Amino acid sequence: MEGVAVVGAGISGLLATQRLRARGISVTLLDQAPSPGGRLATRVIDDATVDHGAQFLTAREAPFVELMEAWRGEGCPIRVWAHGFARADTIDDLPGGALPAEDGHPRYVVGGGMATLAAHLAAEVPARCGHAATRAEPVAGGWRVHADTVSGPVTVDAEALLLTAPLPRSAALLEGGLDVAGIDGYDPCVALLAPLDRAPALPEPGGVQFAGGPVSWLADNAAKGISSQPALTVHASAEESVLLEGMSDDHVATRLWSLVEPWVAGAQPTTRLVERWPHAQPRGLHPQRCLRTEVRGRPLVLAGDAFAGPRVEGAALSGLAAAEALG
Repeated sequence: MEGVAVVGAGISGLLATQRLRARGISVTLLDQAPSPGGRLATRVIDDATVDHGAQFLTAREAPFVELMEAWRGEGCPIRVWAHGFARADTIDDLPGGALPAEDGHPRYVVGGGMATLAAHLAAEVPARCGHAATRAEPVAGGWRVHADTVSGPVTVDAEALLLTAPLPRSAALLEGGLDVAGIDGYDPCVALLAPLDRAPALPEPGGVQFAGGPVSWLADNAAKGISSQPALTVHASAEESVLLEGMSDDHVATRLWSLVEPWVAGAQPTTRLVERWPHAQPRGLHPQRCLRTEVRGRPLVLAGDAFAGPRVEGAALSGLAAAEALG
């Protein structure tokens, strides 16, 4: 029997696993995706490299600053992109009216895309990817996690269980579900990925945040410094993403491109792909970095961006807190 079973190989699960293993605790890390990282997600499309989940890193708390410096020292290509982004009220505004933003806080990117950071962390943290957890039940001595794989169902037994997936997914694993204070569901995000035939000439630094309307984020991954080909990432707002949920990818791509086309100075997409994040951002936050509880006397810890903030930094700090709670 393992010491800890961890479900979810996003940054929370990766960091918690890394810390637990460093203390000599045996860990099995499971994730349903074919590769680790969660929203540290990057697609390579022809000559374009496109981040479609998390778009940048912040480092405002000392523990995460120390982590980032350690990763850079290990060769992970993290660098400053900007100290703020252009801003507009909605995508319906004219690009010339976008306001520059300099708030003093650096935003970092990772060479090769956010997935490069996930790969850096996973290099020392074996993850069983392609293992979709379906149920977790208390058993004698701990927990049994059931998972589906392409080769058939498997089980993992461990003394303790750490769930770092979005809470609706974690709740679905447990008989009776979960009721976590402060969390009132999640907002979805639908993303358009569009490599372009020329530079879109977005306002500096190549990323725009919108206060309202159907689009919340627009960025050129070439201006960001991760792509050799100009390529847009477009994030629909939470409200727009709800409206787009039932539409086909073709309809979504047409709709989102029609909204951003006035911003791209005549550039045209060489292809258009759609990505969907059903649990992109929690509504509300739990007041603690993680939550330790018990089910029938078996230790259970919950962690992720709902416990410390809906950013990479918050999810990372939650994973570190979870390791402390289990170690």
